[in-house]
Amino acid sequence: MRQQYQRRRRPRHWVLLTVLVVVLALLLGGGYAIRRATHPFTQAQTRAERIAKTSGHLTKTTGYYWTNLDTTYYTVVGQNKAKQAVYAIVPKSGKNVTVLKQSAGLSRNAVLQRVWQRNPKKVLSAALSIFNGKPAWQVSYLNKAGKLCYLTFQFSNGKVLQQIANI
Repeated sequence: MRQQYQRRRRPRHWVLLTVLVVVLALLLGGGYAIRRATHPFTQAQTRAERIAKTSGHLTKTTGYYWTNLDTTYYTVVGQNKAKQAVYAIVPKSGKNVTVLKQSAGLSRNAVLQRVWQRNPKKVLSAALSIFNGKPAWQVSYLNKAGKLCYLTFQFSNGKVLQQIANI
């Protein structure tokens, strides 16, 4: 009688163990897939921060933006040695880094406030970049009709440099 009881318990134990192993394998596989998918982004961020620290003399980084319209630019937000808040705009090539004091132009929040005055459905991105050789905020958003739109604001004074609507 006792042997029959033990035989009945054993399969439950193995079923539970099998389920746990399958769940663990799925979690590990999912984590690996996410890490592999985000690797190019994190690798580009690490490279841009390293270049900004060496070429732009940043001592601390607090933010990161990535724009890719005509040319790819990585913008690193941080502080320089004089403890001033700055933006370092790093081209994909890594050469000719542009460093700007944040106080010399519009902040990201000020740009977003201007975009929200247009009543968009959703703001997709807002990043500092170089447009026609000058620093500019490039903002992409969906309008009320769900169409893609781009606005480019001059960093120094907020003038609209380019507006592309209903793509």
